Amino acid sequence: MKLTIEEGTGPLIAALPFSRDEYAARLARLRNRMRQQDLDVFVAFSPENIFWLTGHDSPAYHYVQASVVTLEDDPVNVLRRIDATNTLLRSCSRRVVSYGDSDEPMEVLADLIEDLAAAGARIGVEADSFFVSARRFDILRRRLGQRLVPAQLVEPLRLIKSPEELGCIRKAARLTKAAMETAVGMAREGMNENHIAGAVWNALVSGGSEFPGLPPFIVSGPRTSLGHATWAGHVLQKGDPVVFEIPGVINRYVAPQFRSGSVGEPPTAMRRLEEAVVDSLELLIREIRPGAIAEDVHRKSVRNFASHGYEVGHRSGYSVGVNYAPDWGEGNLFSIVEGETRPFEAGMVFHLVPGIYVPPEFVVVISETVIVTGTGAEVVTDFSRGLFIC
Repeated sequence: MKLTIEEGTGPLIAALPFSRDEYAARLARLRNRMRQQDLDVFVAFSPENIFWLTGHDSPAYHYVQASVVTLEDDPVNVLRRIDATNTLLRSCSRRVVSYGDSDEPMEVLADLIEDLAAAGARIGVEADSFFVSARRFDILRRRLGQRLVPAQLVEPLRLIKSPEELGCIRKAARLTKAAMETAVGMAREGMNENHIAGAVWNALVSGGSEFPGLPPFIVSGPRTSLGHATWAGHVLQKGDPVVFEIPGVINRYVAPQFRSGSVGEPPTAMRRLEEAVVDSLELLIREIRPGAIAEDVHRKSVRNFASHGYEVGHRSGYSVGVNYAPDWGEGNLFSIVEGETRPFEAGMVFHLVPGIYVPPEFVVVISETVIVTGTGAEVVTDFSRGLFIC
């Protein structure tokens, strides 16, 4: 079925997140990878990848969306009709094939690919995406058969951030700091953690932050020992542990930071763990540099915790950049963990998260977002690293 590709005209209703030269360079890098893998067409499904390629930005990615890239023409986004305006009026490519609510989007996508691809063309397609069900992927496979080639081409390109992307992360880090100062400044005996959460959201949004892929984590009392707990109306009491993990976001790029504290002087066990956590954080920052192998750096942190008498059971950090729910991280692209044998490269960005949960009592995590430079790691988040006392 021959489809009509709708093209946006006239001025954009809002500025692009990045320069047109930036988008042209991204597309050129992707096409180079397509040629290396002998692909004529590439299809991206992940909202992060579609945003990175075209600037299309919408939280409605639970509906099927795709970006179809050929070796010559501008990308075409396949979108639910009501969301097509986000490409037509504010994207770099401004080309859309839309589907209605009674249409099967994968049939529309297959029609478009058949229109754009010659017989026998090899079609690279993301086979690892949160928002394409197995049933729908089977529709595409039934339509296009052996021409489909699983290909995760964009993710490795996203790992190395450009100067424009790094500028967004630095700005996001400043919003994180302002919100962290707000949270710590409000925390005190008798304060409801919900009120702190509201103030953090206000500090982020009024400062210019967009919505993060995960909420800020604002927790007090024994619930701090639960992974990824959020505010639940607890009123801070003397002796309570308190944790804040806050994500500033600019142009969808995130710079998170985690801090731990206590209402009044923390117990000795928290102080002992604080020493180990800060020690490992500073070790990670010292060890990260171009050429260093991720698992080697992780092992050094694990050994450092062991020297303090603790056993670590999770990764030391994860890549961050473009973020949409259900996550603000890019840990699926690169985590600092056992088995990760790739080296660090300049332009990578990581959230370093050394820490230990001690259920049902407390957690101590003290984190930073860092940029890998030509010589080491630049810390872009900024707040005192010790336990805060409120």
